[in-house]
Amino acid sequence: MGIPIIIEPVTGNGYRAIGAGGLSVGLTAEGATADEALNRLAEQVRIRLDAGATLTELSADASTSSWRQDAGYLRDDPLYNPWREAMEEYRRKIDEDPEAL
Repeated sequence: MGIPIIIEPVTGNGYRAIGAGGLSVGLTAEGATADEALNRLAEQVRIRLDAGATLTELSADASTSSWRQDAGYLRDDPLYNPWREAMEEYRRKIDEDPEAL
């Protein structure tokens, strides 16, 4: 599993590696070279792993968290039809006179 890392030069002081995802978030390491900074950051990640942290991925199934599962839930509500009629009337008024807002 790859972990996103940002490596950037530090003016007059080598390079900085910044964790941008997973177990590296919030971690920063500096070094004379980009590789040295990256290796130092990798060591910090290994320390976290040795302390019991784990790397994994979370997969979210869009169909289970979709808004569609809630669509139509108001259909049997006794206030649904009066609300819909009021919305339709309001839209008609706005269509007829946009300045009516």
